Amino acid sequence: MSLRRHLAAVAGSAVLCLAAAGLAPSPALAAPTDCTAWISGDYAYSTCTSGTGEHSVGVEQSHPLANPILLTGGWTTVGGVSSVRLLPWPVKRIWVNRRG
Repeated sequence: MSLRRHLAAVAGSAVLCLAAAGLAPSPALAAPTDCTAWISGDYAYSTCTSGTGEHSVGVEQSHPLANPILLTGGWTTVGGVSSVRLLPWPVKRIWVNRRG
């Protein structure tokens, strides 16, 4: 086999390998489910027990001069607990942010 044909074959194989790698299915991700958010003392918390991905707690508090105040906890994986310290103002709502 000539050098030119050998190089063409190698280049063609490389292209096919790269194309196949791009077509390979990636693992399925499902946003977290079975999530709960709650308040205890000066903190708000969230946890999720199913799915994959991450979650964080979200809180809206009301302030007479700076309404609304939005707080979010750190992102954590399923099974972990996200938390955020509350400010000394009334809580209007609490929720769980999900991504994944």
